[in-house]
Amino acid sequence: MSHAARWIVHERVSSRPGRRRTRPGGVRASLQRRPSLTASAGHREAATAAHEACARLAPRAVTRLALPLPAGTWRVALAADGAVGLAAVTALGAIRVRIHAGAAVIALDAPIDGFDVWPLDEPVADVKAVAVPLPPWDTLTPDWRLGPVRQPPRAETAPRTRPETPAGWTGVRIAEAEAVTVAGNRFAVAENGILSLELTPPRGPGPVLVTGEFRDETGAPAWVEPQVLAVDAASPRTRLAAMRREAGATHSAVVHLSGTTPRLLLRPREYAGTVVIDRLVLRPLSPPERAARAGARLAREAASRWQVPRVGGGRAARTPRHPARAAAPAVTVVTATRDAPHHLTRFLATIRATDYPGVQLVLVDNGSRDAEALRLLAEAEGRGATVLRDERPFNFAALNNLGARSAAGDILVFANNDIEFTEPGWLHALVEAVEAPGVGVAGARLLYPDGRVQHAGLVLAGEARVRHAERFLSGRAPGYQGRQRRRSEVVGVTGALMAIRRSLFDALGGFDAARYAVLFNDVDLCLRVRARGLANVLVPGSLALHHESATIGQRRTTGLFARGGEIWQYERAVEGHRFRQDWADMLDADPFYPPQFDPLDARFRRRV
Repeated sequence: MSHAARWIVHERVSSRPGRRRTRPGGVRASLQRRPSLTASAGHREAATAAHEACARLAPRAVTRLALPLPAGTWRVALAADGAVGLAAVTALGAIRVRIHAGAAVIALDAPIDGFDVWPLDEPVADVKAVAVPLPPWDTLTPDWRLGPVRQPPRAETAPRTRPETPAGWTGVRIAEAEAVTVAGNRFAVAENGILSLELTPPRGPGPVLVTGEFRDETGAPAWVEPQVLAVDAASPRTRLAAMRREAGATHSAVVHLSGTTPRLLLRPREYAGTVVIDRLVLRPLSPPERAARAGARLAREAASRWQVPRVGGGRAARTPRHPARAAAPAVTVVTATRDAPHHLTRFLATIRATDYPGVQLVLVDNGSRDAEALRLLAEAEGRGATVLRDERPFNFAALNNLGARSAAGDILVFANNDIEFTEPGWLHALVEAVEAPGVGVAGARLLYPDGRVQHAGLVLAGEARVRHAERFLSGRAPGYQGRQRRRSEVVGVTGALMAIRRSLFDALGGFDAARYAVLFNDVDLCLRVRARGLANVLVPGSLALHHESATIGQRRTTGLFARGGEIWQYERAVEGHRFRQDWADMLDADPFYPPQFDPLDARFRRRV
């Protein structure tokens, strides 16, 4: 009897400096064939029809693997001498897929032409891919639907159970649990863990109120946002409502039901972790109650506001000019860019006006096609900038790591191409701060073009949520206790404009390009700096404007490939889960955000 082929990938395990947990390093992998213990007898014969392809990879480029596959469910195992990225080549374009333990599991609604593969950060010589058909997966949690490619809701399979419903629950009972371990009122939630709730009796049409008490294991209110989903939700993030904190541990949401509804899905928390749910009540909501709730919400918001005094004269403080120092350390500014010539024009013009001596500029071009952008890059190269070409799919961490490897300076400054330097002395303050004893990373204060605050330090807000402190505050305001005007320690700063010593960056291994390609790489770096006993500081004396999210080169729309679209939401969720895995012991209590204030709000307003 033929056996289905399971390809096991052996990965070297490494521990990065400052990392709180040991994890797969993805440095080297090899294939070993073993008989499958999970394939059904009727599936074994079909599973022997494995497809495979090999390729030699070019550095900083995408290579096409000739591995066409028909519609169906597949496990694609990879063997490579380094970490690689993988994308299915569809009629709509290349769609990145998640690699876990050396393999990707996908379901195809239409045939694909093959796969794109590329080295993530370091050079990779060869790669081999083996695709084996699988039975369709079956989960309570909705699939990730990315055009014609569907991916499972989590990296690892999870059993379903039928736990007892806690005594304090009314109007619902737990029909099934998946990736959630229930012990009394304690819920241990894995990636995209979900509960199937039976409504007793069925409700709808019309609004219903879902109210619950959510606490952590110490009994304190849990900083979670439970998600309510329909049983036919399009993805794990397609929610009917999010349960938000009202007072103490009480969370609630109004859910609008379009028809008679016997079941709903509940994600007790958005990312992995434990939560205690003392009480959960679902009941119809009358129109007078809806009006009363809306009025109470407005009253709470009004009561929690604090008035912001203006700086004398109502004018924003300007960055002071700093005289050039004879022994100023050498600085390299690294900037990733793609197309967007209007941003690049402004960035190059304003960085040339910087009064810091001898700044090296490294531009990492991520596949620009726009003629004007290419002309600007060539002109910058003619003026002495180093221009590197990288054709791989966007990976902010890898692009900046590449630029850092070409840096000559003792201080690295990472700056987005949508930054506008409004004061010639911005760099002096940043370098002075990062050179101070005990400092690891220094971040600039950033304003939107309309003068409101875009970045003034980051706040950890529970689960895998990171907020910008005092975002949208008037740029003229001093902020809470004057923090918009003085240097202060924060848990992290944005990678849009940050400085770090080259020696420290190298010792940390740079940004983590394998786990955090787009969204959490800067925060992860800052937390690794803190794990070494060093501080991250906000430097208001270094001021710039941020025309936000231009580096990625996408608008905020809901298209498949656009920022904010389905693929972006999927990659954000995957990176968020990894972030929670790596830093769970820090995310629920920001050491620099006062405990009397709500970190989800991040505007230094009192908890209700």
